Order: sequence, then C-alpha cells, then structure tokens
Amino acid sequence: MMMTTETMILGTARLNIGILGFGTAIPNVEIPVIGTFDGKSLIIILLLAALVLLFLLFAHYKRKSRRENRRYRDFSRRIARQKAAERETAGRRRVSMRMKQDVLERDDYTCRICGISRQFMDDLCPGLGDYLLLEIDHIESVAKGGTGKDEDNLQVLCWRCNRKKGGTKTNEEVEELIDYGIWYLTDGDVEDDEYDDEDDE
Repeated sequence: MMMTTETMILGTARLNIGILGFGTAIPNVEIPVIGTFDGKSLIIILLLAALVLLFLLFAHYKRKSRRENRRYRDFSRRIARQKAAERETAGRRRVSMRMKQDVLERDDYTCRICGISRQFMDDLCPGLGDYLLLEIDHIESVAKGGTGKDEDNLQVLCWRCNRKKGGTKTNEEVEELIDYGIWYLTDGDVEDDEYDDEDDE
C-alpha cells in the first residue's frame, strides 16, 4: 500500500510541473522506492511538494507579470509618440485667422485652379459671391512637411478643387482632371480678353 501511495505522489508532482510549463509530464513508469514512510513523514513530503508548486507558480506569474509590464510600457511609449506627432502635425496644419484673411486678399478671393472668384459670382448676381465657399490650401501638404505658418505655402482654392487636390496632387494635375471652372462658364471669353489686354500693352 505504501508503494502505491509513493508512486501516486511522484506521478502527481510530475503532472503538475508539466502543466505549469516547467517540465514535461513523464509517462507512468514503475519507480522503485526504498523504505517506507509513516504518516508524519508523508505529511512533510506533501507540504514540501506544495511549497515547491507554490514557488513554481509564483515564479511563473512573476515572469508573466514582467512581460505584461514590458508590453504595457512599450504600448504607452508608442501612444505618447503618436500623440506628440499628431500635435506637431496639427500645429503645422493650423492657419491663423489673420493669415487666412491675408491670403484671401492676396489671391483676390479667387480659386487658383479653376479661376472662380467672388467678384465673378457677384457680377452674375449681386451677393452671390458670399455663397462661394473658398478655402485655404497648403501648396505643399502637411504630410510632406508643409506648414500653415508660411504664407508662400498657402493659396486660395474653392472647396471642389481643394477636395480633388487632396494632399498628393499639384495644381497642374488637378487642372487636367476638372471639367468645370470660369473658362467653362465664360466659354473662354475671359481668357481672350486677357490676351487682348496683353497685346494692347
């Protein structure tokens, strides 16, 4: 009976260690045991085995906790870098109200791509120019290093041209794509008038 009890104790210890990942469970093998244990010795052995298992569990979860803490720190650093980059990008994208007004006045409230302007709309119908949605565009996009603090990097575009330009196209590329603009509305009369004025000069 004592041989059976000792073999069962050893088998259980190997099985628990294998489950915890600190070893591999060994198939049932007859292990010769010398001598016998009384009840007190058996309790001591069980307590020692329990302490070993508790130590192994503690070591396992401590290593797991360290890995989790390391992953959390790495994740926190990535989030912090991402937020810093977003703040820096937002700062370069921002255009002050005064700068916007200066650019609108410089470009005479005229889209630099399709040529539509507030004055042209007002000539068609007084007050119609107030409904023309003009936006300030970064000539060199923020993604490519452009900034809204440089007035030379800003231009006036109508909302439609600004959407087509996005952050990847140039004015010339958008001009080849569009089928609208002041030239379509005037059938080229404005362009001809400009050439006539140049000839007169």
